Amino acid sequence: MKIYAPTIPVCQLDENNYFVGMTTADLDPLEGNGHYLIPGFCIEADEPKFKAGYIAQWTGDSWQYIEDHRSEVVYSKETGQEIKISEPGELPKTVTTTPCPDYFHHWSEKENKWIMSPEAEAQKQQQIDNERKARINTLLSVAAEKIAAYQDMLDFSDTEEERQEAEKGLLAWRKYRAALLKYQKGLISDMPSKPEE
Repeated sequence: MKIYAPTIPVCQLDENNYFVGMTTADLDPLEGNGHYLIPGFCIEADEPKFKAGYIAQWTGDSWQYIEDHRSEVVYSKETGQEIKISEPGELPKTVTTTPCPDYFHHWSEKENKWIMSPEAEAQKQQQIDNERKARINTLLSVAAEKIAAYQDMLDFSDTEEERQEAEKGLLAWRKYRAALLKYQKGLISDMPSKPEE
């Protein structure tokens, strides 16, 4: 009498016949001829070989390997927006794996990369200049407030210690404001650091 194993390995598939993993089928206790109870969405077949970037799909008699980009992040060539891939298969021609640097860039199919037009470069530079000016103006306003406050402290100091403290703060903030103005005019290349208080 032939002895049958109590279980056998079987391949588990999803609804599209893509390989999910391995499980087991139990020997049918009512049949004595080696019949196994194969679970739903399972097949008796050798486990497919692992191939990075691919998923195995059962064709009915063998495994075929389909590109699988579901774990990758890709970007729309039209908008630069991030897109999640939800189905196995080749990447659509409308996406790239290279992120768009910023909204000033557009995709060039000819060069196969993100590029900037001369107009976009000028717009980007204008935006950088505007942001720089706004930041400097904000810092100049802060410096003016600090200078006024230290000047008041100096004018109305009651002790020598208060006067020295006010003079020290006033000098530090006036130097800082002067450095900011030089930076604004391009006379120095590094943004000055705020005085410590």
